[in-house]
Amino acid sequence: MALLLVICMSPLLAWADESRPVAHDSDPHEGGWIALEGTNLIKIPVLNVNLGMNWSQPFDYLPVYAENQPIRGTFWGPRNRAGSEVRIAISRFNTSDLLSAFQVIESEAKTKEKGSRAVLNSTGDARFSLRGLSSSGMYTVFIFDENSSAVLSMMPLLVTKGDLTLQMPANITAGDFARLRVNKSLPDNESINQSSIFAAILISRKDYENARLVLVSKGTDESLNSTLSIGTKSMQMRELPSLSMELLMQMLYLLPRNSTAGMQESKDSGADILLITDPEWEKGSYILTCGVYSSGKGLWGMKQEAVEVI
Repeated sequence: MALLLVICMSPLLAWADESRPVAHDSDPHEGGWIALEGTNLIKIPVLNVNLGMNWSQPFDYLPVYAENQPIRGTFWGPRNRAGSEVRIAISRFNTSDLLSAFQVIESEAKTKEKGSRAVLNSTGDARFSLRGLSSSGMYTVFIFDENSSAVLSMMPLLVTKGDLTLQMPANITAGDFARLRVNKSLPDNESINQSSIFAAILISRKDYENARLVLVSKGTDESLNSTLSIGTKSMQMRELPSLSMELLMQMLYLLPRNSTAGMQESKDSGADILLITDPEWEKGSYILTCGVYSSGKGLWGMKQEAVEVI
């Protein structure tokens, strides 16, 4: 999906500000939102959706889980729903789910996913726990009001094959080489048997937060067109682009001056990536995003951390 391609070669605890430790979807009409626990958070760029009119962005972060990792969280619902029974369900992601999240009116609950049930407390809130997902990919978490068959809130999340750990100095000097060590976790009873691509992008926080993704759609995957812009450069994509080396090379063209990227192919569980900086880089906060991909397993994992350039 396009959001993942923005983030890395696709688009911590996360490097998210302490005041915003969880991703959420805050509906402008109902005010309900979802907070997920124990998740790796990937900050996403500014997102604009055009469905005949522009909608504001409800998602700041994309939650990332490993396969079979339990999904726990809290639905912070509106007080006028107190006492209502809700159903929490997860289904495979599609474009219409994302686009409907921007609409103020509630949509009908059409999913056949059973999920779990909970009763909202006196303030309209409820904690929930869902079994982990055994297959990687993009999903959507839904909160349904069982009485009115309405969707109260929804949030996209990404499930990857496993986890990543990153080892890199928290402070680097502009003009130096920065060595990044990336290791991927291995599920029980699984061994390395094919090559994976370890890739990383280091970009200034200012440039990253000014990146913009514009989606134009009639509500279907086939009608989706997107434009990704970073600074004065942009690229266009049709439908939901597939992760590939060709797409990665196209995205590298968009990287601004204060950024660098590195890549290493390895059959081991880890790899070293050398990131080359420039003496003229602006000092300040930078965002390191790393991903591991293999043709047989898909996206193994994603991780973000903050790095200070001094």
